[in-house]
Amino acid sequence: MKNNSVYIIAEVGPNHQGSLKLALKYIKELSKIGVDAVKFQIGIAQEHYSLDAFKPKYQLKSRSRKSSIIEEARKRLLRHEDHLKLYQECKKKNVDYICSAFDLKSLKYIYKNTKFPFIKIPSGEIQSVDTLRYISKKKNKVLLSTGMSNIKEIKKAMKLLKKNDVTLLHCVSAYPTKIEEINLNFMKKLKEIFKCPVGLSDHSPGFLAPVIATSLGAKVIEKHVTFNKKSKGPDHQSSLSIKEFKQMIKLVRETELILGQEKKILSKDEKLNLKAVRKSCVSNRNIKKGDVIKKSDISFKRPGTGISPFLISKIANKKAKKFIHKDKILKLKNFN
Repeated sequence: MKNNSVYIIAEVGPNHQGSLKLALKYIKELSKIGVDAVKFQIGIAQEHYSLDAFKPKYQLKSRSRKSSIIEEARKRLLRHEDHLKLYQECKKKNVDYICSAFDLKSLKYIYKNTKFPFIKIPSGEIQSVDTLRYISKKKNKVLLSTGMSNIKEIKKAMKLLKKNDVTLLHCVSAYPTKIEEINLNFMKKLKEIFKCPVGLSDHSPGFLAPVIATSLGAKVIEKHVTFNKKSKGPDHQSSLSIKEFKQMIKLVRETELILGQEKKILSKDEKLNLKAVRKSCVSNRNIKKGDVIKKSDISFKRPGTGISPFLISKIANKKAKKFIHKDKILKLKNFN
C-alpha cells in the first residue's frame, strides 16, 4: 500500500465497451482524481466459456437474450496487445495498472509483459486451480476477491496461495449489491480467521460502504467506475461516475484522517486549551506569611497553570513564605 493509506482501485472492467480509445480515456481522467490504480480485465472468450455457459441473471437485464455470452465477451474484451498500451499509459500517468485475468493464457501474458503491484484474482476464479497454482509459484502480492465463496472454499484457495502475500477482499457478487446484503462485518471475520490484510470489492450503490469499510480497517477499496451509467453492458449500473468516484476518494481520505492512530495524541489546540480549562490549587482565603495552609484553605479553580489538584498533598500543612491573596493560584515555591 502507498504510505500505509487505503489503496484505492478504480475498476474499469469491461466499461470501455471493447474500445482501446475509451480505455485510455478512463486512465487519463481517473489519474486526475487521486486513484492508486486503474483496473482492467483480460481474457480469451473461448478459454473461459464453454459451449454450455450461460449469462448470470444481472446480465440478462442489460443485454440481448439472443446473443451468446461468448459473442458478448468477445465484443467487450480488448486484444491482449491493447493491454500493453494501457500499461504504458498508466506508467505515464503515475497510476498502477492492475488486470484480472479470466484464463491461464491471459494471466501468463500479462505476467510476462507487464509489472503490477498485485495479481488480482476475481471472485469467479477462486476455484481455478490452474491459475492458483501458477500464481503460487510467483512471489507477487495477491488480491483475492471472495464473492460467492464460503469460508471452506476460501481456505482451499488460501492453502494453495500460502507462500503469497494475500489481501482478501470481501465481496458480494451481485450487481448492484443491495444495502442489506453488503454484510461488512464479515470483512473483520476474514481478517480474524486468515490473519491477513483485508479490503472491500464493492458493487453497492453510492460510496457509503467503502467509507465504512475504511473505518473497519480495509486496506484496499475496489469500486467500478463508468463515464455513463446508462451505457449498455453488465457493470455500468453498479458503477460510480467519475465525479462520484472523486467524492468517494475524498471521503475515504477524510475517514483515514479522522481515524488517526491507535495512541493518544494531544493536538496543539488541545495543549493550549488544557491550560485554560483545567483547574489548579487556589487559595480560598487571604494567607499571611508564616500561616500553615490546610486542605480546607484550598479550592480548585481554573486555569490549569498551577499545582494540579492531584498534588494537593505537596502544599497541604506547609508554611507560606509570603502573603497570598484569596483566589490566587498557589505555587510550590511559595511554601516550605
